[in-house]
Amino acid sequence: MSELSRHVNEAGSMVGAVDAVTDFKALRVELAAAGAGVLALALFAAIAARSGAYGAFALGYLLFLVCLGTGFNAAGVVLMDESAGAAPRPFFDALLAGGFAWLKSIAVFVLAGIALLVLFLLVAILLWICKIPGVGPIFYFFVFPFAALALGISFVAFAFVLAPVALPALWSGQGIMAALARVAIAVRKRLLAVLVRGLVLALVLMVSSLLLWFVVISGLVATGAMSVAVLRTAINPAALMAMLGGQVGEGGHALAGLLGALVLVVAVGTALSQILKKGWCLIYMQVVRDLDVGAVEAEMQQRLAQVRQQAAAMRDRVQQQNAAAHQGSTQAVAQAAGRLPPGGTNMPPVGGVR
Repeated sequence: MSELSRHVNEAGSMVGAVDAVTDFKALRVELAAAGAGVLALALFAAIAARSGAYGAFALGYLLFLVCLGTGFNAAGVVLMDESAGAAPRPFFDALLAGGFAWLKSIAVFVLAGIALLVLFLLVAILLWICKIPGVGPIFYFFVFPFAALALGISFVAFAFVLAPVALPALWSGQGIMAALARVAIAVRKRLLAVLVRGLVLALVLMVSSLLLWFVVISGLVATGAMSVAVLRTAINPAALMAMLGGQVGEGGHALAGLLGALVLVVAVGTALSQILKKGWCLIYMQVVRDLDVGAVEAEMQQRLAQVRQQAAAMRDRVQQQNAAAHQGSTQAVAQAAGRLPPGGTNMPPVGGVR
């Protein structure tokens, strides 16, 4: 059996990610954090509407994003613990771990983005060297395929490997450099395995999304039609305008129906999010967890230390140059002042009379 066939057969276990829909502990953690974010956003939006201070709305939106990120990662922590067979964490401990994982995930994506920009800079330097007359086209013959392959692999790694490998590593308690080291070694040794499982997970998500949205939309359409016949009200903007005009009997049911529909939409989105996170945990457990990343992590730490040393040396050199320039200008001013007479001018006397 070829390696691709083996990966395809093993990738069938991604179907087990659907079980995360019934993982009520992870759902409760994520929905609680999302609910807190919505309440914070609504509160600060109301304050901004009354006072006209739009900075309050910006603060509320920031808190909303913080709550969403914390809930997403806290649910990932719960799912990762269950996948690894670890003891379940209490509710607030999971939220705290999710908050730390969210902060570390931001650092991971920022560092990965910086690495991608450095690669672009390196390719640009190589292409600039190819402008040399005579040997430039020959050098470009080797640079072009190398640059295309390096950039292509980097795009694939950033889009399809970074999140499925780095986030579960953070959820399992690994540090920032350890997560990046696992991404690097997965791209180097297990890229095909991660991509095949990611493709199967995408198909599982697609089928699950179609089924869940069919259930919700068909139920909403049927219930909405029955509501029109029984309650004599329709869930539309006109009914909401009637409620705002004081006709609560007409608009109250419409508002309640829209809020209920919104709850269903959020529930479906959260369920799909659980499937995605559980699939990432399975990819991490099957492909990456057994890899020896000690050497890669040590190499990354060494390179990071070298970059820090070079940055410190460059900063010291700039400070020395600035100090030397300042000292030179001070000496020049002192010499110029020493050539002046006590009266403060070196102009000759009028008419030659001293």
